[in-house]
Amino acid sequence: MTENLRNLLVFDASTANIFFGGISGGRFVFKAESYEKSKLSRFLPGNLAEAAASLEIDGKTRVVIGNGPGAFTGIKTGTAFFLAYIYSRGITKVETVSSFSFVSALAAFGKNDLRLVLIPFNKGEYFAAVLDRESRILKGDIFIKPPYGNISELFGGFAGETVDLVSAVKCGDEILPELKKVFNINELHFEGFEFKPENFNFENMTEVVDITKEPYIVNHVVLPANLDKNGNFYVSDCLAGEKNE
Repeated sequence: MTENLRNLLVFDASTANIFFGGISGGRFVFKAESYEKSKLSRFLPGNLAEAAASLEIDGKTRVVIGNGPGAFTGIKTGTAFFLAYIYSRGITKVETVSSFSFVSALAAFGKNDLRLVLIPFNKGEYFAAVLDRESRILKGDIFIKPPYGNISELFGGFAGETVDLVSAVKCGDEILPELKKVFNINELHFEGFEFKPENFNFENMTEVVDITKEPYIVNHVVLPANLDKNGNFYVSDCLAGEKNE
């Protein structure tokens, strides 16, 4: 295992399932928890602190965070807390990666070279992407909504391909029959996710952000009302009297 995978934290809050994984000093943790939106800020801090208690977290820890697309409330609430948490442990730089790649890295691969990753949005609406075995996005930021009549057009040259379908939460029955008209879907991955550090190498796929000086960029294919186009938020001035250099 390469050095940048021996001391690693990963986090994603793009769906109802919040994923947290970590490895340091040979100790390993992984947690996938589902929260009601109204209870996310109440229970996430304690659950995360408990899960991370056995890890050695410091300024040398590599952190990879999924930046969407997905449910804006979950990303904003979950990630804002997580950024503040790691900042309190001496970490100021994180790597952001698409939540499509993040979710793909959590699901075991079968025989197929392609996978279709879905991230639920509102009822009946999904963000979608086609990825390769290294969790690189071949075609992404696809927004699907009822009545699904243009799905084959949205996926361009990938229609007819054999894929594994992956979603961090179980997809509704309304979308699967339509996707099966476009793809040959061999396997469904709605559970059984696991944190394998080697799947989170993400070479040349992440962007490094200094969370004390730069905006954390949230990827939104569909922008919530009154959100600027970059979806910026910061972890600055979070300690009384402290000023960023």
